[in-house]
Amino acid sequence: MNKYPYGGGYYPLIHDKSEWKKDLLLMKEAGINIVRTAELFNTWDRIEPEEGKFNFDFLDEFFDLCEELDMKILLGTGTASPPYWIHEKYPDSNILSNSGKQYHNNVSYTWACIDNPGYLKEAERYIRTLVERYKNHNALDSYQLHNEVGFPFMPLENGGLDIYCYCEHSKNKFRHWMKEKYKTLDSLNYAWRWSATNTVCTKWSQVEPPYVKPTAWSSVTRWLDWRLFWMDNFTNFIKWQNHIVKSMDEKHPTTTNIFYMKSFDAFGTLMGLDQFEMAKQVDYIGYDLYPGSGDKLKSRPEFSSLFLDHAKSIAKPLGKAYWIHELESGPINGWMLGPDRNTNSSDLMRNAFECLGHDAKFMLYQGWREWDFQPLHWGGIVDLDGNKTDRNIGCEKIGKFLDENSEYLLKSRTSKGDIAILTSKENSIVINGVGQEEFLKNAIRSAYRIFWEKGFNIDFITPEHLESGYAKDYKAICMPFLTLIKENTAKNLQKYVENGGILIGTARCGMIGEHGWYNHKIPCFNLQNVFGVNAVEVWAKGDYKATYKNKNYDCYWHKERLDILDENVNVIARFFDDTPAATVNKFGKGTAIYFATHADAAYLEKQSYLMWDIIDDIFKQEKIRPYIYTEYTNRIQKEVDVHSLKNEEKEMLIITNYVNSNRINSFFINGKKKIRIYIDNEYDIKSIKDYYEQREISWKRDERGINIELEINKNEIKVLQIVWEVN
Repeated sequence: MNKYPYGGGYYPLIHDKSEWKKDLLLMKEAGINIVRTAELFNTWDRIEPEEGKFNFDFLDEFFDLCEELDMKILLGTGTASPPYWIHEKYPDSNILSNSGKQYHNNVSYTWACIDNPGYLKEAERYIRTLVERYKNHNALDSYQLHNEVGFPFMPLENGGLDIYCYCEHSKNKFRHWMKEKYKTLDSLNYAWRWSATNTVCTKWSQVEPPYVKPTAWSSVTRWLDWRLFWMDNFTNFIKWQNHIVKSMDEKHPTTTNIFYMKSFDAFGTLMGLDQFEMAKQVDYIGYDLYPGSGDKLKSRPEFSSLFLDHAKSIAKPLGKAYWIHELESGPINGWMLGPDRNTNSSDLMRNAFECLGHDAKFMLYQGWREWDFQPLHWGGIVDLDGNKTDRNIGCEKIGKFLDENSEYLLKSRTSKGDIAILTSKENSIVINGVGQEEFLKNAIRSAYRIFWEKGFNIDFITPEHLESGYAKDYKAICMPFLTLIKENTAKNLQKYVENGGILIGTARCGMIGEHGWYNHKIPCFNLQNVFGVNAVEVWAKGDYKATYKNKNYDCYWHKERLDILDENVNVIARFFDDTPAATVNKFGKGTAIYFATHADAAYLEKQSYLMWDIIDDIFKQEKIRPYIYTEYTNRIQKEVDVHSLKNEEKEMLIITNYVNSNRINSFFINGKKKIRIYIDNEYDIKSIKDYYEQREISWKRDERGINIELEINKNEIKVLQIVWEVN
């Protein structure tokens, strides 16, 4: 598309045919130019309710109507919602839980096992039929492969998620995967050599996945292999669908939609989701963003920014853009006692401009109009009858902005991050297996919050980015609760510090490694030399405190006893027993900072500023500062967020803000707040203009760079256009 893709989910069978045109015209009036359909509702289960008997008539009409109105369609392959006859024809097609229960039909989507040969055969036939029918239609824009790929992410009963899939097809595929990984039974038995029963496999058919998590004293290694297998398996499933579509239609792009930081299964361990690998299989990776579900921003103001930075981080190293397939469109969640949040025009504006500020190149509301049959509260720009609401004001304002700035928005980019947070799927899997995922989630959130509130642009990276060299130019890499580190990753981190990077580690750094077994030293391998310390003992859950520059700080959870291995290591903070709490080691051209506690998690858990203050001092010494720094009263509440999009000639600053009932609203005096924006930019400025007010903004240059002072209104979006002098 030449225009910025701005869409709405719409399902023609849900609404009377006489209303389709009216609904689409209202969409067009709001600036909507693309419709997503047939990915979940009105899809395979409705199109082929009986084997071989297709009902494409309604979809044909809808495609033709969209073409008539010059609107495009994101078409779902529908494989998440197979028809009931699949279950009847292939009774073993339903995914099987670790307790031997089949997932029921008519509960949720993704009930069919992606390893079932019958399901795969029918899915390929359906995909080929669908692509052949619409690949040359002028309304077709792109294909969505599956929907929210992975195992079901909501519990069937109260409690946690079930573990899937233990059908014979999946277990056999797992055995083949294990044979590829370990090559010999001796190697496998060595890796799996400890469990509560000490099983030795004498033939590959004896290889069984774990039926419980390591918390039940099952093998950590088996759990790690089982979840890695499923991450590979779902990645290859999307790769398989992509190959089918591309073999028939190379013109239209493919995409699939995924999650990060869900309430259940935050890192996709049980879903079988490796976001970084999944992004490689399609033209555009998609994320589904619902900050109002659970009213997340009330307790987690960083949620949207963290979520979108993660999306940006998996797309940017691949040279790709990412899409927002589902963006909250109205009052959301809670059934009769809801909604969790009465999402309004201001929320729409903030959410959309946060997406733009984080480099999203496609946004689609789910849905345009809510569905009578699901009284859950799940959005709706318009009401149940298709009439305009207050939300149309925000939707139309966003559409107008996108239309007027399409070319710039599609061609501009955010910069690569200043700071990287190092994560790994192996670490997430093991920590999920031992029941400590919430601790990891809070450590990552806290580390992110510290750098986010300081104004830094943040990326998420994996060991692969260290290996490829992509991570070499980050100013700092932080490793929140990174308990699993392999030897090669440690070597690459050493190289990063030697070449001038700043590495930040915390307690239990690299406690485990290959197979999920103990590493014998903490920090592990050559990271002992990098940090210059050895953690010889550890205590947990105590009320530990530390002192830095004569100021006392609360610590969190762990207290390690460190041996200092190098006389050049500087102990900069001490626990109250005078043992080291934080150290700094100059190593090569770089710096390694080690906290013998969880100074990152302490920021949110204890409101402790130990990491904040130490980072401040070290970054000042190294002359590291964010590209954009914002000052305002009550800054601790992070009420204002500023983002930059650039091309060769100009820059756009997107300023969002919000205040909620948990915060002290009086810091917006009479609904207004003054802010000062400092941009570390040496370009010659031609002009700075307020986009919405169409007036020139005064600015000056000082030792921090460009200095702009503004007054903003509560819940207002402000956009500044900076034009550079081009020689």
